[in-house]
Amino acid sequence: MKLFKTLGFVIVFFAITGCTKKENVTETDFTDSLSIENPVVEDSIIVPELSLQTFGFPQEVEGCSCYFAENKTDFEKENFLYVDDYGNSAYIKVNGKLIKIPMEEGDFDPSDFNKNIENEDYSISMSGRKTDEGDETMQFEGVMTVKEKKTGREFTSSVFGECGC
Repeated sequence: MKLFKTLGFVIVFFAITGCTKKENVTETDFTDSLSIENPVVEDSIIVPELSLQTFGFPQEVEGCSCYFAENKTDFEKENFLYVDDYGNSAYIKVNGKLIKIPMEEGDFDPSDFNKNIENEDYSISMSGRKTDEGDETMQFEGVMTVKEKKTGREFTSSVFGECGC
C-alpha cells in the first residue's frame, strides 16, 4: 500500500509540473545570426615605412663617387645610406641586400643637386644644396626619398655627404 501511495504521489507531481503553462516563444526572441552586423572594415591599408640599412663603401665603386649618410656623424663612420659611382650605378641597402640601380652620366647636377633614378623595383629622389667645396670634392646636405614601387612603401631621410674624385 505504501508503494501505491508513493507511486501515486510521483504521478501527481509530474502531472502538476508537466501541465504548467509555458511562455509562448516568438521569433523575435531569437537573434538571427545573419542579422548581426559585421564590424566596419576601412578601405585604407596601413603600409609600413620602408627601412633602409647603412653600409660601407661597396667594392664595385672606384674613383669618382657620391656617398651620403643620414648625418655628419654617420658619414664620418662610413655608415652610408646611398653610394654611386658618378654615372653607372647607385647602391642602397634594403632588407640586408645591397640593391644596384643603374644610372646614366648626367643624372646628377652638382650645381642644382637633384637626382632622380630608378630601376624596376625602386625609385630614388634626392635634392639639396652644396654646403662646402674642397680640392676635388663638394659637400651637400639635402633630403632623399626611396620608394618601393610594388608596395608603395617609402623611406625619407635627411642626408649629408659628398661627391668627388
